[in-house]
Amino acid sequence: MPRILYLCSKCNNESKKFYRSSNDIVNKIDCKCGGELFRQLSSPNQRSKIIVDNGVQTKAVEIDREIVEIIEDREKADLKKRGDSVIEELK
Repeated sequence: MPRILYLCSKCNNESKKFYRSSNDIVNKIDCKCGGELFRQLSSPNQRSKIIVDNGVQTKAVEIDREIVEIIEDREKADLKKRGDSVIEELK
């Protein structure tokens, strides 16, 4: 399931959209501001490797870049939730 990043040329709004198939991907979509969101090109290498060491065995594992971005987005959201809860406790 590809995830495509779009950027508006008018308001610089950034949007991520999931597609069921790569055949469904379009180069531009309409923005809320009335402008158009244009598809951003990803890097030519969509895969990266990470070293996994469980203490007994070490191996290199390929990770899809889109999955890494999803994980980073979740981590940022979790950090924001934790930060907001700490602020609420201090009040």
